[in-house]
Amino acid sequence: MFTLDASSIDKSLPVPVGTQLHGLLAYMLSFGDIPDGTKLPSVRALAADIGIAPMTVAQVYKQLRDEGLVEMRHGLGAFAIQDPKIRIPGSNPLDALRADIGALIEKADNLGISTLSLISMINAQSQLPRGGDGLSIVFVCIFEGPGRDYVEQIRPALAPDDKVRLITLESLTGSDTLRETCRKADLVLTFVNREAEVRSHVDSDNILGLRFIPSEQTRQNLARLDPRTRVAAITHFKEYIAIMRPSVREFAPHVSDIKVTWSSAPDLEETLAQCNAVIFASGADHVAEHVPDGIPCFEYRHAPDPGAVENVLAPHLADLRRQKSRRLQASHPSQKVAGKSKGS
Repeated sequence: MFTLDASSIDKSLPVPVGTQLHGLLAYMLSFGDIPDGTKLPSVRALAADIGIAPMTVAQVYKQLRDEGLVEMRHGLGAFAIQDPKIRIPGSNPLDALRADIGALIEKADNLGISTLSLISMINAQSQLPRGGDGLSIVFVCIFEGPGRDYVEQIRPALAPDDKVRLITLESLTGSDTLRETCRKADLVLTFVNREAEVRSHVDSDNILGLRFIPSEQTRQNLARLDPRTRVAAITHFKEYIAIMRPSVREFAPHVSDIKVTWSSAPDLEETLAQCNAVIFASGADHVAEHVPDGIPCFEYRHAPDPGAVENVLAPHLADLRRQKSRRLQASHPSQKVAGKSKGS
């Protein structure tokens, strides 16, 4: 019996429900173990289950029929069809994408991006003009190592031809050339708490502050700490020393003994000697060299907030692409006209 989870269709996404339904059914019929001749739900039953118009379901069934995935029997409904030319491994065009789809879903899951959010991003990108130049993006970070990781974590929201350049805030403050690079970029991306500082160096409207949250690995490491642990929480910047204790306690409320200091403090060695677990902020990596073997030691690492990537960054990128496409069309009107005449 053919069953479909109606909750897989998310009406809150900017993806038409008909598109979602077609993709779901096409994938199930192509890759699922569905016997030949299996009857699909009636148009009215499926429409009622999902809460959409019967006409939408009927159009999806017609599209699946045209693709050779279902057979429409007059007065009986739609049935799964195992067309030999479709079912032969490698002959279905979807076979070439199956591994890529699985890998993309797995990568998104590892980055904390839900499958539905991924679908939304793919749909948004598919609506954009193709073949044009990608966006020029500058990511202003604090430290290069974590910065490179952050860029990879937002990569699913970018187009393949987008170019991202990494610039540290420290280098930006002392270089007119880098400030000009930021002004010429389509987008300057940085941390939301550093946006004002970046704006003070780059007089431009192309700056976007992105929210970051403690990474999943950081949360897990903190949650696993023994309640009896004496924790040394080390920050790189002295001005952030006050946030170390509440940051640790947010995900390790069971730990009460927390000593805080900064990575170049005179009492660093003494603080480390008094504790049996060490947590250091990004940029204070050298602290790990002073920690004896066997003592838990890990970085308090942040990651882009998946909600901010989906609801702030992705729509902003889509808007930038539309603006860039309009500028390109305005600057090359003859190409647009030629394209129309060629197709007529």
